[in-house]
Amino acid sequence: MAGTAPRVLMLHGHGQSAEIFYPKTRRLRKAFQDASDEAPFDFEFLSGVWPAYPDREDRDWYRVWGYGEEADRIRGLARSLEYIQDTLERKGPFIGIVGFSSGAAMAALVTSILEKREPMCGLSRKTSHSPFQFTICLSGFKLQNSYYEGFYRTKILTPSLHVSGSLDAVITPEQTKSLASHFHNVQLFEFFRGHYVPQSKEFCAALTKFLKENLKPNAH
Repeated sequence: MAGTAPRVLMLHGHGQSAEIFYPKTRRLRKAFQDASDEAPFDFEFLSGVWPAYPDREDRDWYRVWGYGEEADRIRGLARSLEYIQDTLERKGPFIGIVGFSSGAAMAALVTSILEKREPMCGLSRKTSHSPFQFTICLSGFKLQNSYYEGFYRTKILTPSLHVSGSLDAVITPEQTKSLASHFHNVQLFEFFRGHYVPQSKEFCAALTKFLKENLKPNAH
């Protein structure tokens, strides 16, 4: 871990990348800084392992964590989880994780892996990283295929904030609440917009409050 800044892992949504996701989180990152008067946070933005559009020349800009719908067995998911766990080992420790849409679905899986510490759904644990202090899922959803039930069967204990847009037709508030139901320590925030990272003062205030409640004093 470089320096003393607490690190936060950032996972983008379908068809985005680290470069695309970064500017969308400007106010979210500011809310993090407002939660502490000490060292600034260090945000590690990852790009998905797989190209969203393999035949396009700009494929490096548009990435995914796997291929398939939420009810499917997701092709490429195991490789993506290995990649994220490798990042935890090489660049950690991380105090928390933030994901948007499919990145939020991934954030929930990684959070579960760090708590349960045993193979699940045919996927072996690849990291010794400790559980996160918090998980933030923006427009998140649960993988519905029964193959992945092991990730959700036991309640996830890491404190979590689940955010949904009331007008989101891509990932509905009901899908986000379904994911949230598999966490034990849950806060919900709904905003009056669609499928994007919220920017409102109300959201930033709710995020700052959540962080102040869950950041450990020695996180900095």
